[in-house]
Amino acid sequence: MSRLVVIIAITGTQGSSVANVFLKEGGWKIRGVTRDPSKPESKALAAKGIEMVKGDADDMESIKAAVQGASIVFGNTAFSPAFAMPTAEDVAKLKPGQTLREWCYETELQQGKNIADAVAATIDTLDLFVWSSLSDAKKWSRGKYAGVFHFDSKAHVVDYINSIHPRLAQKMSILQMGLFITNWKWGQAAVPWEKCSDGSMVLRIPGSGDVPIPLVVPSDTGYFVKALSQVPAGKNLLAFGDRLTWSEYVKLWSKVTGIPATFEKNTVAEHDKLAPGGYGEEIAEMYAYAQDFGYDGGDPSVIYAQDLGVDVPVTRIEQYIKNEDWSPLVQ
Repeated sequence: MSRLVVIIAITGTQGSSVANVFLKEGGWKIRGVTRDPSKPESKALAAKGIEMVKGDADDMESIKAAVQGASIVFGNTAFSPAFAMPTAEDVAKLKPGQTLREWCYETELQQGKNIADAVAATIDTLDLFVWSSLSDAKKWSRGKYAGVFHFDSKAHVVDYINSIHPRLAQKMSILQMGLFITNWKWGQAAVPWEKCSDGSMVLRIPGSGDVPIPLVVPSDTGYFVKALSQVPAGKNLLAFGDRLTWSEYVKLWSKVTGIPATFEKNTVAEHDKLAPGGYGEEIAEMYAYAQDFGYDGGDPSVIYAQDLGVDVPVTRIEQYIKNEDWSPLVQ
């Protein structure tokens, strides 16, 4: 009899990857949760044999209905794009004195709590809950970086589960995806590449630049989730293809592309100028936190894929660079 895996936010980058991996596995029924089952991405997944149901992380009851009977649930949320591209409607939602970043944090945290409450209601059938999280930057930096809200919002869901849903916590594994190597596609404020007048490239990142960063191709998410499904719950997995310092990454990028490139250390204040209003500062603090304390904050519970004892196919960063079309960046 097939077991049921429920993938929340299945049309997103992480969710679709999990779906594609489990589609290749025998013995699984897949249910995808999305806000809009009628959109083309949802219909394309339904055409592959996935049961698509409507569910919204802002509506706990809709998620509760969607996860009924699940053996495995993959849960993840997305930090609101309002912090990068706010609209007048977004600004109108702010409380007096509240910043957009704080509002985005509170919104995502509540969505995560809603998912946790919903999944906790399926505890009798549940074997594993995989929560896509990140490290608690405020905690591990001892308050130095209190503004990496898109990390902390996910990490604080774990705190909530451990405090409010101890039975669910026993069946939970945490997946911390490394820094998406594809983020350069979001522009200079996300990954601050700059083309010089002589045609060479320079990458300026806040922090020392001396700490290896876990870099990952986001379409590999499903392989890490599958691996977690093959081992007992209770893991805190940091997922990556390679761990490289920024200078090592730039050197590799230059070698593969044939384009001269250098790495330079930068400051949070300088990076913030790339996107005033909070977005630049958020990304800058993330980079600086990862350099000062490590991307995972030095959390002693974190393990790597090789510690799981199962095969986890990953995309190496050199392979990604070779296969990517870099013309939008360098032209």
